[in-house]
Amino acid sequence: KVVVYVVVDNDEWKEVARFNLRVATHPASLKDPNDEVSFTKARFRFPDSANFLSESQQQDQPATQPATQSSKPSNHKLKFAPALTLNLKTQPAQSTFPEPATPQPRNTFADLTMQASMKNEATYGIFNSQSSFDFAGSSFEQEALRFGTLGDAAPKVDLSSYLIQFQTGKIKYQIGHFSYGTQRQLINSFSSRGLMVTIPFLKRFDFSVSAMNGTQLVGYDNFFGLNKTKHQMLSATLGIELIPKRPGGFRIEVGVLNAYFQPISGVNRGVVTDTQRSRGVAIRLIATDKAGRFHFEGGFTRSLFIATNDATLSQGETLVPIPSQARNANFLEASYEILRNFALTKTRKANLRVGFKEENVAPLFRSLGASTQADKVFYEVTVDGSVNEITAQFGHNNFHDNLRNIPSILRTLNNTTTFSFAAPTSALLGLKKSPVWLPRLGYNFNRVHAFSNDIPVNGGFTQSSVPDLVGTVQTLSADWTIKKFSVGYNFNHSFQDNRQIGRELADQSVTTNGGRVAYPINNRLSLNVDLSTESAHNIETGRIDRNTRLGPGITWQVTKRLGVAANLANTIAHDEANTSRSRNTEFDSQLTYRLERGEGLKKFSAQIFLRYANHYSHSIERLFFVNNLGKLQTLTANFSLTFF
Repeated sequence: KVVVYVVVDNDEWKEVARFNLRVATHPASLKDPNDEVSFTKARFRFPDSANFLSESQQQDQPATQPATQSSKPSNHKLKFAPALTLNLKTQPAQSTFPEPATPQPRNTFADLTMQASMKNEATYGIFNSQSSFDFAGSSFEQEALRFGTLGDAAPKVDLSSYLIQFQTGKIKYQIGHFSYGTQRQLINSFSSRGLMVTIPFLKRFDFSVSAMNGTQLVGYDNFFGLNKTKHQMLSATLGIELIPKRPGGFRIEVGVLNAYFQPISGVNRGVVTDTQRSRGVAIRLIATDKAGRFHFEGGFTRSLFIATNDATLSQGETLVPIPSQARNANFLEASYEILRNFALTKTRKANLRVGFKEENVAPLFRSLGASTQADKVFYEVTVDGSVNEITAQFGHNNFHDNLRNIPSILRTLNNTTTFSFAAPTSALLGLKKSPVWLPRLGYNFNRVHAFSNDIPVNGGFTQSSVPDLVGTVQTLSADWTIKKFSVGYNFNHSFQDNRQIGRELADQSVTTNGGRVAYPINNRLSLNVDLSTESAHNIETGRIDRNTRLGPGITWQVTKRLGVAANLANTIAHDEANTSRSRNTEFDSQLTYRLERGEGLKKFSAQIFLRYANHYSHSIERLFFVNNLGKLQTLTANFSLTFF
């Protein structure tokens, strides 16, 4: 027997039901009349079930059939998630001094914008699908998505993006906006509208193929992105996992690309000035060890770029054709963790990682699916280490172009060295506890040397026009946390050392000191203030410019829904000879109010945003008898509603 009790508030156990259990060697019939269930202490009513009465009452009740077995959980699923945001943005007032010579068309305005999305998810057996449609609209025609291409004919509400995904078993289909490509120098995360199919097979292999429009699309026209056969990017990738039990342990990818672009403008860029084609193939290798200490990625790409004849450029004239030649590019990245949580002592653990990068791109190399700079060699070595909270990083890289050493082309060389260090002072002193007056320190160093090692022949260069510049930037920071106070100090020094012949004195030194204090009075109200000074010394002219900036601010969360913030910034600048002086003062205050109601499809939220900004500027140039005064005040108000 199984006895069921209920425990009431005074820890008293009350029996509510008894179940007789039987053990059989064969499945028992669901309609066996000997099965008995007895509820003796209480009366209950369960949803969609009969009353359970006492034993005496049960004897007077007619016999009923026991409930049938419940079916297996359904594997069907359907979800629908809409969202709608309406935003009214206004600028009811603006004051400008002096008045502009030509009236501004939108000193005051009121625009209504809309953002909407519809997301669906459905599952039926081995078939599942997800879809997402995003829309955007504005009452101001110049903010329409396709205003740049259609002008006044652009619809004010348009389709900004969409993605439909189907999956049957392991095969996945994508239609709409997506990014494709992992081949760094052939096709690398190219984003547009199109179709893609991904097929994994035989545990070790996966194959994907895509057809995409040559430029970004919005709107309902060219819905699939494949209307123009000569403005497409066709690509495919075959992936091979040599260690299927450990994906990424040893993976090889082979990618191919065939791209044809017409001089058609896209939503995010202007017109391509000529017709372009490229074809290529790439191999990518990824490897990691079992412990995850060693990481390797390398690739080789061969691409053929074709600049076809464009009638809009030639205009009937005979032009010298650009030869179509295939060029190579390769890269590799490798890193290894020499130490991982290595115990120096019982309380100190060390980590050390080294890395190496190399990239070589031939002159005139180009692939329409990747943004790769041609004609360059790049090397980089990095070392990262830490001991508990003490961290340090070092890096050095070298870059140069003109790989063919063409005498008439300037060859540029860049050497960059970086170093950074951060640690609590208590850790450097070996203290077990950190006093509040000891700060956390940070130091950064950056040195760049850009130069050329020769003078181009017949290139119009002289020895004094060949660049040779060394720039260094050093930053020191200290941060304290004293109870509620947060205090910080920054020191920055940069120096531009011009070693170009004839310009050796054209150097400049800039020193900046900055401090900040933040004090949260409580969890609703906080104050902060910034103070900084800067001195810039031009060694060639002897001019020294100085400026001082003071910026206090306050943030007040009045209630859970209402918040207020205000900031003031005052900057005073002058030169040491007192030939120029300027003052810029900026003040802005903001008020926000948020409201949320309901749940699910009945949920909505609202936000009100008010902002007042006041900008004052006054500059004097005594050498040129210039005295400028400017004032600008604006009041903006936004109201947004979000449904679902």
